[in-house]
Amino acid sequence: MVTVPASVWRSASVGRALTTGGCVGVFFGALALLDSGIPLVAAIVFVILGAGYGIWTARRMARYWPGARELTGAERVTVVRAARRGELVGDSRLARSVVDYSRGLHAAAEEARPYRWLLWFVLAVAAVLALWDTVYGSTRDGVASCVYLALLVIELFWWPKRQAQLLSHAERAAETARRSHVSTPSRGAT
Repeated sequence: MVTVPASVWRSASVGRALTTGGCVGVFFGALALLDSGIPLVAAIVFVILGAGYGIWTARRMARYWPGARELTGAERVTVVRAARRGELVGDSRLARSVVDYSRGLHAAAEEARPYRWLLWFVLAVAAVLALWDTVYGSTRDGVASCVYLALLVIELFWWPKRQAQLLSHAERAAETARRSHVSTPSRGAT
């Protein structure tokens, strides 16, 4: 949920699964094609990884922000953009949704935190494999292994800072939404 940009929230759950799964499937399918040189392998990676990731991500998105289904696609995008930027949501009736989204974003990040150590292990294995493929494998294998290694380096060194920034922005937007929601008189009040 933390990695999903605001534009993906425009779609319903199935659309979100297709979008996230399709993007991941195409990317890793292309890497599989680069690595193996076999289009069938790329197609298999595209289908299996794309479907698996798409379904898993859409389910997590629904679990961490169940209130999203009560909003239109445009409203979801507005809420997510405001939260991810740390801004006041323009529509005061969406203030509660900003708070809920922020809560879900923090819960998703917290649940993933215990598994971060595994990335260091995968990075060590990927570094050994990249070295092996570069020295003993084909150029295609070496390039693919180095791309995987670069992705892990990004995940370990760039992403935690970006994630902390997103969470900070979401908390700021939620706090602003709480204050604006409290200060806005409810309908029917005299």
